[in-house]
Amino acid sequence: MTTELLGSIEDLTVTFARRPRWGDLRPKPFTAVDHATLDLRAGEITGLVGESGSGKSTVARALLKLTPFTGDATICGFDLSTLPTPPPLAYRRTVQAVFQDPLQALNPRHSVADIVAEPLVLHTDLGSRERRDRVIATLESVGLDSGFLPRTTRELSGGQRQRVAIARAIIVDPSLLILDEALSALDVTTAASVARLLHGLLRPDSAMLFIGHDLAMIRQLCDRVHVMREGRIVESGTADEVCGSPQHEYTRLLVDSIPQLLRADT
Repeated sequence: MTTELLGSIEDLTVTFARRPRWGDLRPKPFTAVDHATLDLRAGEITGLVGESGSGKSTVARALLKLTPFTGDATICGFDLSTLPTPPPLAYRRTVQAVFQDPLQALNPRHSVADIVAEPLVLHTDLGSRERRDRVIATLESVGLDSGFLPRTTRELSGGQRQRVAIARAIIVDPSLLILDEALSALDVTTAASVARLLHGLLRPDSAMLFIGHDLAMIRQLCDRVHVMREGRIVESGTADEVCGSPQHEYTRLLVDSIPQLLRADT
């Protein structure tokens, strides 16, 4: 069955200028992402996996218009090459993100109620009562009750903070949710719980881009997988294809690093 294409990225390239070494006259360019191509489909979670420094998080920053790039990228009808920086509110509502460290993304002085309601204030004209009802419903959808409303992030566990970050991201019903190492700082049990939560939050008309280095988690969570190494996508396919019958040597190394018990369970 063919699913709706929400995002098309072709030949996305990101180049940075490295600080010149002693004796060099000019900075030398460094290609962090080299002609990356991938699709994002409705009702699917796409995985982007690779080691630290592979360029996967730079792809996320490019799609969020936080980093300049060349190539073609269209997300939910928005041509990213023509969007200004920062992007318009319509795009920021359509594409939301959750990052690895919620403490850096969530204001520690604000209550959970204010943190989760912030996108509603920015993107909607809902009244205060409607916003509160929406916040409570969204918190419940990520497994947190109304008792969390007055708390600050300092009072929460790592898993609870990440659930708050997810609630803030999904409260405006984005079409694309980018999760950049969103589970990496969590313990194994908490990460598995949040992964199940994410799968349950996926709508038939939305998509997720899940970025991480844990291939076992990627296989359990994602429909399609792209493997990155040194800025290039070296292998792509369904999760079963990539993890069950890897073709590239680097992918085989990643698969071999998965404990045998986890391979048997996936």
